[in-house]
Amino acid sequence: MSKINLNQDFNKNKFSKFSNSGQLFCILLLSGAWSVICVPALSGTGQILGSAAGCLMQILLCLPMLALARQSGSFEKMIKSHKILGICYILFFLLWGAQGFLQLWDAAPAQLLPTSGKFTAAVLITLTCLYTSSCGLRATARSAPFVMGLFLLSIAVLILGAWKRIDLSRIDLERNGFWDGVQVYNSLSGELVTAFVLLDKAKTRKNAAMNSYLLSKAGFCILILFLSITVNGRLSQFTDYPFFMLTTLSQPLQGQRADALYILVFVMLFILHITLQTGVVGHLVEVLFPALNRYAAPASLAGMLLFAWFLNPGITQGITSTALPVLAFLIPLFIRTKQFAKSIRKQNAGNIPKQDQENFI
Repeated sequence: MSKINLNQDFNKNKFSKFSNSGQLFCILLLSGAWSVICVPALSGTGQILGSAAGCLMQILLCLPMLALARQSGSFEKMIKSHKILGICYILFFLLWGAQGFLQLWDAAPAQLLPTSGKFTAAVLITLTCLYTSSCGLRATARSAPFVMGLFLLSIAVLILGAWKRIDLSRIDLERNGFWDGVQVYNSLSGELVTAFVLLDKAKTRKNAAMNSYLLSKAGFCILILFLSITVNGRLSQFTDYPFFMLTTLSQPLQGQRADALYILVFVMLFILHITLQTGVVGHLVEVLFPALNRYAAPASLAGMLLFAWFLNPGITQGITSTALPVLAFLIPLFIRTKQFAKSIRKQNAGNIPKQDQENFI
């Protein structure tokens, strides 16, 4: 076996099927949790209802991709026959990763990372992402349950610290912020496109993993919004990132702050989020351009950094928000509709006598 074949076999093993649906659930929820903690601002109590409505919309939007996921390898067949679509998905994941870096640069000062500046923090975290990306998505999927444990621990600590500071009188019954909640929740759900790619790699219980992820992310988002309103009060309107203000005010112990735990979870969520995007890009490059797969991880990280550096944050978010429903809903819906129409034609052709079929053709 040649050296090239050895490299190709090694790279394929790095994106094998998930051993169980729990890994798919963990990796999608943790990637989505990064977007939730980076919600830039609160616009009112109605944003909670807007987030719940956004979750219901996403459950409906996921139906076509779940229908396609029943056919193993359907996504790979699609991008092999339509390479331009595969390139569009690669560009989306690069932009989605770039948006993650923009969120890191903006949120790092609020989280007070122990570095001399946000650029230094980004460099150190990027180097870590480069290493984790080289290990492949299978290693990322295996580590996801461990990160999930730390994530759940941080939520428990957050609730314990915020419990005594909750003031329900700060909740108003106005619908102010409803549409903002729908828009923000849907615009920060790029992992739906990631799910479309990863569903091909899940062995069993794909629907259960997706439904659990969607409901859990909505629950986490609603919890953070509820606590930010009832604990932070008016302070949420004057801070860029209500989640970090919430962690500052919600300390379970008077003599010991929980900042170290929140910083650890913040960094690990970002690393997993970026590693997921680079891993998916590497998989798509392997399918479309096998000769370039060896350089996919460093090239994708470089592409994300370049997009984050040169593109305006509003442009990046606008492109990803527009492309998300197209790549996660319209394309799967079109493919599924095309397959259904083809099966109907075959069924009708099977009911026509052989002599009539020949005349029809």
